Amino acid sequence: MLIEEVKRYIIDMPEMSALFLIIAKIIGAIILFPGTPLTLLSGATLGTFWGSVVSIIGNTLGATAAFLIARFFLKDHVQNKILVKYKSIEKYESRFLKRGLVTVIILRLIPLFPFNALNYILGVTKVSTKDYIIGTFVGIIPGTIAFVYFGEALKMLSPLHIVTAIIAIITLTYLGKYYEKKYNK
Repeated sequence: MLIEEVKRYIIDMPEMSALFLIIAKIIGAIILFPGTPLTLLSGATLGTFWGSVVSIIGNTLGATAAFLIARFFLKDHVQNKILVKYKSIEKYESRFLKRGLVTVIILRLIPLFPFNALNYILGVTKVSTKDYIIGTFVGIIPGTIAFVYFGEALKMLSPLHIVTAIIAIITLTYLGKYYEKKYNK
């Protein structure tokens, strides 16, 4: 019964569903809730195009909020509690000054660091706010589209679409790792 009510709500009010998903993604990024379930839900409820638009907006706004919270309010906590778990981020500090935008894009393309943790970690680095926001926006586009498409494929229960989405996600991971090696100089 509840599932039918939710389906009817989504069909009758797609704009409200989109707004709900954007707000949920913003809050999720701030409280370190994994974004993948909401991204898959975006695809399943809104389709690949609108689900991607909604997810990219929500993810970018949420990532920016977490970044700014870390930069201005939680710097000591992030450096002492979160950054110590991801020591390899320190090797990026000089790259943030020289090629901040490209470095953020690459970090967003490769899943070496959890997305939401990276928001807080980058908030305490030397990357500029502008490079962070633009790099996050651009860097998440391919992966977001792939995961949203995966969500829609799961809804359709289409083996061909599911396999295509998985291949896209794996390909993006390897491309990100390739560019990481190329720019890791």
